[in-house]
Amino acid sequence: MFTFRTSITLAISAFVVALAALLISINAEILHVATENAASAGMEAAGAKTLGRLEGEVSEIDSLVGVLATSSSLADSNTRTEIGRGIPLLKAALVQLPQMDSIYVGYDTGSWLQVRRIIDLSEQQRETLRAPQGSVFAISVIRPTSDGALPMRQIFEDRKGNELEQLDLWNYGYDPRERPWYIDSMAADGPVISSPYVSFTIRAPVITISEPLRGKVRGVIAANLKLDAFSDFVYEQRPGEHGTALIFDSTGTLIAHPDYAKFVTDAVTHPSHPHLPNVNEIGGLAAAVLKRPECSNPCEGSVRTEGQNYLFRLSEFKLGGQSGAKILLLAAQGDFAKGIQNLQLTAVLIAIAACAAFIPVVWIFGNKMSRSLKKITIQAGRLQMLAAPNDLPVTSNIKEIHELGITVNLAQRAIWSFARFVPKELVKRVIDNSISTELGGARQEITVVFTDVRGFTTIAEHADPDTLMRQTSRYFTALTEAFLAESGTVDKFIGDSVMVFWNAPNPQPDHVERACRAALAARAASVQLDALFEAEGAPQFFTRFGIHVGDAVVGNLGSSERMNYTALGTTVNLASRIEGLNKEYGTAILVSENVYSRVQHFFRFRAIGSVVAKGMTEETRIYELIEASA
Repeated sequence: MFTFRTSITLAISAFVVALAALLISINAEILHVATENAASAGMEAAGAKTLGRLEGEVSEIDSLVGVLATSSSLADSNTRTEIGRGIPLLKAALVQLPQMDSIYVGYDTGSWLQVRRIIDLSEQQRETLRAPQGSVFAISVIRPTSDGALPMRQIFEDRKGNELEQLDLWNYGYDPRERPWYIDSMAADGPVISSPYVSFTIRAPVITISEPLRGKVRGVIAANLKLDAFSDFVYEQRPGEHGTALIFDSTGTLIAHPDYAKFVTDAVTHPSHPHLPNVNEIGGLAAAVLKRPECSNPCEGSVRTEGQNYLFRLSEFKLGGQSGAKILLLAAQGDFAKGIQNLQLTAVLIAIAACAAFIPVVWIFGNKMSRSLKKITIQAGRLQMLAAPNDLPVTSNIKEIHELGITVNLAQRAIWSFARFVPKELVKRVIDNSISTELGGARQEITVVFTDVRGFTTIAEHADPDTLMRQTSRYFTALTEAFLAESGTVDKFIGDSVMVFWNAPNPQPDHVERACRAALAARAASVQLDALFEAEGAPQFFTRFGIHVGDAVVGNLGSSERMNYTALGTTVNLASRIEGLNKEYGTAILVSENVYSRVQHFFRFRAIGSVVAKGMTEETRIYELIEASA
């Protein structure tokens, strides 16, 4: 017979599993480092492409605006017409830099000239501008009148410069001198790049790059860079499938974001959100990173959310020679692990192959132990249910399991035998520790039933003791089955009498009704059994019942060495006295008024009268329980 320790040493597969786990953990660490490096490289590439394009587009527009600010066609005269020399120049600029949406000049007289390329606009934006089909450019001119009015003429041209349609808006009222791009540039006396905003005309996000004119007249030239296409480009360059890239300026206004289109729609359609959101207003993972105290300045690190580990990098860059713009990149490490997972898969396959070589031996050995332990578990379960024990204990070649099987079998026999002398419900609650095994009790309401056999003393005097014992056992069995069927606690057998109570140890809201049903069932069982006794020539056991409900002290009574779970008090005594009154009134089942008032709607009763039970001082009204109501 082997010891348990010796048997465990035979399971050398544990060593193989440990070795495999070590290999996998080392490989997992290598994978983690590799994916971090790959994700970092992905962010580096995405940032370079994104910033390269933004900085390049802004720089090109800034340079172009700077050149045009010195052009005599624009800076030497503030008289603007729809056929002026500046229009071809602005058209050429739009063709040269397709990232621009429009370019325009405002003068200190209130004059304004704008050329907009509309071929790239959406159908909805073209409808907003009232642009006819085939139009490529929209030329807008404002010439102040002598009375200070600012009417605007808008001309739509095709690609060859042919006029398609002309609109005159006499009360347009657009004054370039009041616009932020004009005011900021004149105040700075140099180039200015605005924060992103939603263009009133085409309802699209733009950045305005402006600079004062350097000529004979005062004014400002400006160009708009559309951001919707750029935001799409940034999304395409995001680091990995689940990565994110967003850009915002020095004020926190978003320049690029995966949900940029939604933000623009909200700014256009919702009066409560007339502007593009600030980076501090957005939610999600990006907001959680930006709210970190350590990310007030450019930083990088990692964050975990929804089971995914993300690397982040926040950096600052200059936009058109001005500072303050930032880019936040987020990369999911899992996106960069696919190419490296082959290494881990190889290690796992090697570990599986090593383990598989020992599987037959380990399986046979483990299966043998498992069968023995399962049998012991089943026996332990039967022990808890107070089922009859098995004839033979579970045996095993492993010493500890063999001893455990014998011990469980002995415990099952002991508890099963114990449950024959004590109510099973009490045994179960002692096993699960829901009933204290200390002396003492608690006051609670219970329903008590006492039974007695009429003339049992006379029957016992004339009967054979062995025959009487067997007959009495059959009688008690029939009554006990009726009481247990209603979950009663059979407290004790006192000669030919039985004491039963309800609502303890388990609470039973309908305990009074249960006691009455049990008494009627026990009475019926007794009558049926008497018929058998009569046929056998044995004396009949006419049974009388007494039922009362009230408070009693319920708990463990006795000594520290031997105790009994029972109930004490006036309620118990009165139930016994009521049972004795059956002899006086020739009845079978008597109940107290307390019982009657509780269940009078469920059973049929007959009023007997008011009596003072033996040993009691107060008058008690009693009723005969006849049957259950239909």
